[in-house]
Amino acid sequence: MHAAAVDEAFAELVRRHGINTAGVALIDGGEIAWTGYYGEQSPGVAASETTLFNVASITKVFTAETVLRLADAGKLSLDEPMAPYWVDPDIAYDSRHRQLTPRMALGHTTGLPNWRFMSPERKLHFVRDPGTAYGYSGEGYEYLAQYAGKRLDADFGDLVRQYLLEPAGMSGAAYSIREDTFARLAEARDGHGRFHGHYCRPNGWCRKPGTYSAADDMAITVTDLARFLSLARSGDGYSDAMREQRDRVHVDLGDQNPVDCARVAPRQCPVSQGYGLGWQVLHYDDDTLLTHGGSDWSELALSYIHVRSGDGLVILFNAPNLRALAAMPEAIRLLDPGSPLASKYEQWYEKARQQSASD
Repeated sequence: MHAAAVDEAFAELVRRHGINTAGVALIDGGEIAWTGYYGEQSPGVAASETTLFNVASITKVFTAETVLRLADAGKLSLDEPMAPYWVDPDIAYDSRHRQLTPRMALGHTTGLPNWRFMSPERKLHFVRDPGTAYGYSGEGYEYLAQYAGKRLDADFGDLVRQYLLEPAGMSGAAYSIREDTFARLAEARDGHGRFHGHYCRPNGWCRKPGTYSAADDMAITVTDLARFLSLARSGDGYSDAMREQRDRVHVDLGDQNPVDCARVAPRQCPVSQGYGLGWQVLHYDDDTLLTHGGSDWSELALSYIHVRSGDGLVILFNAPNLRALAAMPEAIRLLDPGSPLASKYEQWYEKARQQSASD
């Protein structure tokens, strides 16, 4: 489809699904081939190439890529215990904290929950033994950042900037909450169009300027995220041996794998899939796909790149989550008809729609 036709079709998709702000990029051979911006960054300000999007859990990949660079430089080891440098007070009583390693955190096998605040006690705890099974955990990434900072006697946000963002020319990306970026940050609005403040939730809770999460809430432009995908594809910043480790499937996700082979064409079914070191990895006979997404109450983000061809895709939606989930499968098929990931979002949307109807 011609670029003008894609642009028109995507603009219509954004209007139809009530997406507040959208930014997309197509990557061809490692280079940005096309970008599109839709909706408003804030009232009266159209989205543009300077708009910053909150990419939610894609933040984890920036955390992971920083840790891989630190490990390759000999600053830390992926397989050393984290306990000599950091023990969260909530689990200090549980001897299993001694088993935790950076590799477990990168592959989501720490045995920690996604977020401690989801438990009745609002305290960190083990839901399974470390290293035994996959369990998606933002807390695992927060733990990893605490360990790396203590290990190197540095603020982890500074390490991300020093080892990743600045060398990659992405100094405008905001890993921490920076008030100087608010004027360019897409305003998150609820289903009634209300803006509750940057990095704020409808219940009134807000992140404080100067803080960061190693697992969530990074802000970045579409083009910087696309460039980051190409950087990751190349493995620039660490050795080929580390890149090989990163791209290997370390953990099978079972029924949470990115591709349900029962719902896609045989050619879209990976030979193997799961988590590598920070990325979801899909292996095909002649290719590897690196991908990670992000989702929160007001954003939905998807990024991926094919290692062999350098072709990839970025889709960033700023909208109430259910609207964004409804739009994402259509958006993927419009921009990349052969993508194996559209069916995942169809399943996700249907589950979320049913949950919403029962609430």
